[in-house]
Amino acid sequence: MSYMTGVQIRATNVDGLAADFREFAQGEYLANGAQQASMRQIIMGGDSAGLISVMTRWDTIDAAMSGHLINANQKIADSMGNNDAQIISRSLITVSSERGTPEGPYGSMLTMSGQVAPPSVQQEMADHGWSLMSGNGVNGIRQGMIVAGGDRTGLWTAGTYCESLDGLMENSAKMFSDPTMQANMAKYGNQLVSRSMFRTLVA
Repeated sequence: MSYMTGVQIRATNVDGLAADFREFAQGEYLANGAQQASMRQIIMGGDSAGLISVMTRWDTIDAAMSGHLINANQKIADSMGNNDAQIISRSLITVSSERGTPEGPYGSMLTMSGQVAPPSVQQEMADHGWSLMSGNGVNGIRQGMIVAGGDRTGLWTAGTYCESLDGLMENSAKMFSDPTMQANMAKYGNQLVSRSMFRTLVA
């Protein structure tokens, strides 16, 4: 099992913050144990529109907890100040499944409520969902559960990464109308809570 941390940031100078992340902050995360570190910006997402999301992946919760101390690095602190950036929230997500490759210039993030299915069933559902979502410019899906995220704790997440949001939405409509998917959602009480769409700033 691995864990993702999601840090949401509001910044006046988005391009400057992204340039600094690419130049040195991403490397700091990777040098201190993160498996992955990326930066994306929510474009369509209600009150979250415009927020920047820094996503990092860790082997353990302890490593993820230590990872946030990287923000105390003086160069990162200076970057936050120079780009008028402020951390809005920080969440921890357990990764339950991943299919394809989580890469692409665009993507969407779904949150859903519902019960926890047995691990083997989660993998079967992930396989079936990927059979419906793959192709048409969709590169990958990562699913998980928010285990520490304020009032969002306990929600399921599904990040989908793509070349085309039009293709993603076509595939999504096909997935949600699939009889097997509908049966699984009904069995585990899954309800869509939110959807946001983002662009990749630094992969």
